[in-house]
Amino acid sequence: MFLIAIMGMASAMASAVWSTVQRRDNERELVFAGRQFADAIERYRAQSSDAVHLYPRSLQELLRDERSVVPRHHLRRLYVDPMTGDTRWGLIRLADGSIVGVHSLSERVPFERQSVAPGFSPPPGGKSYQDWRFVAPSALDVLSSSP
Repeated sequence: MFLIAIMGMASAMASAVWSTVQRRDNERELVFAGRQFADAIERYRAQSSDAVHLYPRSLQELLRDERSVVPRHHLRRLYVDPMTGDTRWGLIRLADGSIVGVHSLSERVPFERQSVAPGFSPPPGGKSYQDWRFVAPSALDVLSSSP
């Protein structure tokens, strides 16, 4: 009986460690996917010849950009948000409805740490993964100047 109790405690401890490792991996995957979206939005903008339609109106436009004769593909697929397990993302939009970035829809509280992945630090005071914003670099000035 004592051996069964020890094995149960060891199993519970291993489960807790595994859960933490898995969640940290999911955080790194979130940063990777978010950066892929931000980079794709930036490529979309860089290839815009129309000053009115600089940014996409939907994430589908990143998969198939039909603004030119030959459709372009800025993303190969819509990434799954590893925190929710869904391809739905929170969209960061300009006043005209254009998408300039994404964020997770997860309300879970992230681990407190200085760095998640090289070049990405969680925002200070972030209460959930929704606060982790991935915005196209060209849109940062536009967002900061908008009311």
